[in-house]
Amino acid sequence: MNAPFPFPKGYFSTAVFRFPVATTEAAYYNAVSECKRVLRPGGYIEISILDLDMVNMGNRARRAVRGLKTRMQMARKDVDLKPLSDNIQKMLGRRGFENLRRGMVTVPVAGTLDGSETSSRNASMDEGRGKSFADMLNDESETGDEGITRMVSRVGRWWYERCYESGERGREGEEEVGVESIWNDKALLRECEKKETGLKLLICYAQKPVVSKRRTISL
Repeated sequence: MNAPFPFPKGYFSTAVFRFPVATTEAAYYNAVSECKRVLRPGGYIEISILDLDMVNMGNRARRAVRGLKTRMQMARKDVDLKPLSDNIQKMLGRRGFENLRRGMVTVPVAGTLDGSETSSRNASMDEGRGKSFADMLNDESETGDEGITRMVSRVGRWWYERCYESGERGREGEEEVGVESIWNDKALLRECEKKETGLKLLICYAQKPVVSKRRTISL
């Protein structure tokens, strides 16, 4: 994200910035600046970002996130650990984007875990396995809702791992020995299910001004 984008000025009508890997504040700012440069006047930037911290964290989740932050700083001292959703919105304002529209979504960390329910309920869940997402949406039963929650949770955890845990495992996906994802801790997932812990997802878009603002000075 530090390098200039390989496109000329005003080349696109829309720029999409989704789930960036943890990096420095300067790199984030450069990415936002480059998005503005390659957008046409009146073009839009669309952003989807997961924060490092979560909502409704229990003690185990706090320790896991605190340990993750420590490992991230050890891997790269200048990594930005501040809430990315707030930082990106401020950057959009500083770069002159207008008409910001945003929403914060809580993505459940854990759906229903195997072994945490009665056997009869597990049997009904087993019947729902193998269904497509469309089938789950059409299933108005409790089993259908649980299937959707499990699927959304897995996707959310995958994106979180990609954004914040991949950098401390070496580059090009070469995982370092002894470094495991925080989501491998089943006790953590059970706590998240009990506490209804959620990932903080920012979804927003903003517009590049149609007419550039000119800076003037009075003498």
